[in-house]
Amino acid sequence: MKTIWIFGLLAAALLSGCGGSAPRMGADGAANLDAMARSIAIDYRERCFEPVLARKVPDDMCQFDLFDKAERQWGTTFGPSELKSSANKLLGMKIETELLKLLVYDAPSQRYVAASTRTRYEIIAALKDKYRIR
Repeated sequence: MKTIWIFGLLAAALLSGCGGSAPRMGADGAANLDAMARSIAIDYRERCFEPVLARKVPDDMCQFDLFDKAERQWGTTFGPSELKSSANKLLGMKIETELLKLLVYDAPSQRYVAASTRTRYEIIAALKDKYRIR
C-alpha cells in the first residue's frame, strides 16, 4: 500500500511539471529561436564587443577571448573592422551552441525545424547572419 502511494505521488509530481523539465518559452518555435539568438547577440555586444572596441582592460572571460582572438589573428594594431570579424566568429559559435541546446528541450522549436524545408544548420546560419555585428 505504501509503495503504491509513493508511485502515485511520483507520477503526480512528474505530470505537474516537477520532473526537472526545461522551462517552456512559447508556442512559436521560430520566435523562440529568434528571441534566443537576439538575446545572445545583445548580451555579447554589450558585455564583450564594446569594451574591447573601447580598448578597455578585459575583466570578463568573453572579453579576454575576443581580445586574444583578434590579437592572434590580426596583431596588436587591429582595428574596428578586424575586431568585428573576430567578434562575429565567436558570436556565431556562441549562438550556434545555445540554439542547439534550445533545440534539445524546446518542443515548439523542434516542431518548427522539423516542418521547415531547411535544415537546422541552415536555420542557425541564417540567424547567425541576421544578428552578426555590422
